[in-house]
Amino acid sequence: MNRPKSRPMSRPLRMLVALTLVALLPGCQTFSPDGGQIAFEWAGDKGDNWDIYLKMIGSSEIRRLTTDPAVDFAPSWSPDGRRLAFVSNRSGTPQVYVLELADGKARRLTYSGGYNTSPSWSPAGDKAGDKIAYTGRVNGRFQIFTIGVQGGDPQQLTVSSGDSEDPSWSPDGRFIAFTSNRSGRYQLYVMQASGENQQRLTGSGGDDTNPSWSSRLE
Repeated sequence: MNRPKSRPMSRPLRMLVALTLVALLPGCQTFSPDGGQIAFEWAGDKGDNWDIYLKMIGSSEIRRLTTDPAVDFAPSWSPDGRRLAFVSNRSGTPQVYVLELADGKARRLTYSGGYNTSPSWSPAGDKAGDKIAYTGRVNGRFQIFTIGVQGGDPQQLTVSSGDSEDPSWSPDGRFIAFTSNRSGRYQLYVMQASGENQQRLTGSGGDDTNPSWSSRLE
């Protein structure tokens, strides 16, 4: 007796499976641009070393991407799904690195500052070029920077009395949303990709953090 052929999962069912996986996976997770993979941070079964891992949707296999004894965390996909930006303290302080998925090689991207984290890759078609936004500490405060994917001098976008963190690119690459406590509590802000026209978006009585854009801008 031949085994019945399984039907391909519908898009809603596939999304439900993916969201269930996200709930079960540890650490920070992020979907690949095509929605078929999830990159995440995990300390392993022994909980002794944080690294970057990859999980295919619909497969039980988990692929370990980094093996350095240092702490590796905060993965962020490139628009083409071929690279991951992540943070590692393998140089002694947290810095942003870029990992090539094809060969597993990682290169250090940021050199300025002693604490750089929260990388966010600019979307495909960004007129400003292929950049990564990140949070860096300057004079005891966190500020938002961008840097070219091939390296170079970073550009500081925020100069505030408080902390500015968690950059998130708009789908069209024109804006960056972020979190700041410059007004007292953490609230959501938005600015042009150049750092101009910084505007507060929320004013709740609590803290608002970790902005994320919808896939479409009306």
